[in-house]
Amino acid sequence: MKALFALLLIGILTTGAVVAQTSSAVVAVDVNKNSSLSINGSSNIVNFTLTQSSENFIQRNMIITASQNDKKLYLSENRLIVPVKRFTSSNKMALRDFYKLLKSDEYPTMDIQLNHIDLPENPKLATGVAVVDVTITGVTKKYQFPIKTEKNGTRYIFDIEKHINIRDFGLEPPVQMMGMLKVDEMININLKMICNIQPAESAQLNLSGSSE
Repeated sequence: MKALFALLLIGILTTGAVVAQTSSAVVAVDVNKNSSLSINGSSNIVNFTLTQSSENFIQRNMIITASQNDKKLYLSENRLIVPVKRFTSSNKMALRDFYKLLKSDEYPTMDIQLNHIDLPENPKLATGVAVVDVTITGVTKKYQFPIKTEKNGTRYIFDIEKHINIRDFGLEPPVQMMGMLKVDEMININLKMICNIQPAESAQLNLSGSSE
């Protein structure tokens, strides 16, 4: 299975015509190269941001099957493997401490596994909640990630944001400069995805037409 961020696939949810009338559907997803994942943190001295392009952990073009059962959405592609050392930051000290904190040599990836997506009661609201298992340094915790969606034709922008406590994974916030610099235990994870989503049949027709 190709690694991809399951939260991105909430786009299937918002294509009401695709899923609303059937229990399953197949869609084509084209991910924009400007999509990215960021981790934001703070200390008593300075804030910092770690980022990496979605190209590191999501293939650009995908065909995905979605099935719906009792207000829950299940996806054929449901796992994300994020390479820890592909994060970058203008704050080199924060980046170094991040690699050390996550034991990047021993645990080179972060793993996110989708269980399902809870669909909103009102389908006109382009939001949902993804229930996922997050594994960091070999420790797995379950979270609910709220998803906000903007739609313009077949173009979607997904904004997924969640505050988590690194102590959930048995990690201790770094302390530097003889205790003068202390990193907060709360971090903010933000995924911004820009992509084109349409029924797989339509995508195939568009591709055939453009090649003629």
